[in-house]
Amino acid sequence: MTHRLDDGQFTELMVASQDLHSDAMRATQEPLADIVTLGQEQRSANAAVLAQRRAEQHRAEQHRASVARALTTAGVATAFGAAVLATATPAFAQDGADLAALQTAASLENLAVFTYKTALGLPFIGGAEANPVVKAFCEMTMKQHSEHGKAFNAAAKNAGGKAQTASNPKYTPIVKAAAGKIKGPLDVVNLAVTLEDVATSTYVANVSLVSTPQLRTLFASVMGVESQHLATLLAVQALLQGGAPQLIALPPDSAKLPAAAGSVGFPEGFKKTELASPVGEGAVK
Repeated sequence: MTHRLDDGQFTELMVASQDLHSDAMRATQEPLADIVTLGQEQRSANAAVLAQRRAEQHRAEQHRASVARALTTAGVATAFGAAVLATATPAFAQDGADLAALQTAASLENLAVFTYKTALGLPFIGGAEANPVVKAFCEMTMKQHSEHGKAFNAAAKNAGGKAQTASNPKYTPIVKAAAGKIKGPLDVVNLAVTLEDVATSTYVANVSLVSTPQLRTLFASVMGVESQHLATLLAVQALLQGGAPQLIALPPDSAKLPAAAGSVGFPEGFKKTELASPVGEGAVK
């Protein structure tokens, strides 16, 4: 069965995708700069608070020690000492949800890079049997995910944390298992749909979970590109599942496309977040 593909039209689609990606990455530059400033201010404030608490703790321990010495004479030092030692060290808990969200996002982007790289190693995606334009599209998408991961890791480091260089711990085993069972393009598309859906859902959820406008802008900017990936893949998936790969063409044959072709890439009026990864799922341990 012949697949019709207009290279010029497909190249235009890739250019449009890259334009959206470039706009999104430019939109992250100011938030990333603000995150640096916020991180520095937060660490400075935390250091001042910690120093004050340590000074207060030191004074309190000196006071308790003097009382304990006095009580020793009365023979009650042991019981009192055990009590004060149990309360001597306060907990300095700090909410790391923002940092964990960034590291988890980076882990999903790392996994997407791994997945597309694996797909490009298949003959019908990136090998001798592949259409060169489709191969270029996959390579571009992989590059975009790599840049998204770098943006999330830059924000994580600017916030005083570590970069997440590993792929998502929950989905990596699933992807590796699925990679060994791939038989054709539909298997690749199904896997990519799941991962893009997880990423998009996660970033939609994170927009309301992170604590600063800068982080919300970062997640929202990248979310738009992931949504485009997902919409494209859903359209391709529907045609493959319907046994009509010949309709995956540019320009499309509108007369032959099913009525649902215009909406299948956008199945939700508002993106659901059931597949969203928990904030701490890919955090650096």
